[in-house]
Amino acid sequence: MYQHGDFIFSQIGAPANAISAVTEGYRGARVNHVGVVVVNHQGTFVLEAFPPEVRVTQIDVFVRRSQHEGGAPRILLARLVPAYGDLIGPAIAYGIQQRNLPYDQLYLTGENALYCSELLVDMFRAANGGEAFFAEKPMSFRDLVTGELHPAWVAYYDRFGMGVPEDEPGSNPGDISKDPRLVVVHVDDAITGYVAP
Repeated sequence: MYQHGDFIFSQIGAPANAISAVTEGYRGARVNHVGVVVVNHQGTFVLEAFPPEVRVTQIDVFVRRSQHEGGAPRILLARLVPAYGDLIGPAIAYGIQQRNLPYDQLYLTGENALYCSELLVDMFRAANGGEAFFAEKPMSFRDLVTGELHPAWVAYYDRFGMGVPEDEPGSNPGDISKDPRLVVVHVDDAITGYVAP
């Protein structure tokens, strides 16, 4: 099922996860994490930024992390359309070089720490000759239902002594999953919010 260079999105934790509450992905899927599949002679892995660092994780560990209480995985798998396939090799090579960089707990752009979708943005910018491939957009930490700043994010940033970085440039797994240059090849029904075609 997995191919080298696939984008693997997942939903981690409860459906009320703070990321899932403020972002929406492909066909409503509340994905809140993303990595890139790496297939080599040793097996199948996921290159990801996941606390505490950028790392290469065995695929079964990645999938198990996505399981909800009933044990079903919550994975969405997508592939770049063939016209952009030549970016995969250099993007992954760049991403591997970022291994062990710390995870970005503040979700702000910068090169000293990376969060999951920021890693992908940087990987494909590097592969695309320094030109943005996935555009960063003003981030929103507002609840998709109420339109108010989500209280979990207010409390989270308060712990760091700062306000919520509303409208700062950034990325999230949901937005990347909706990119028209990706073809979704598999979605687990257990993902919250997903509406099948």
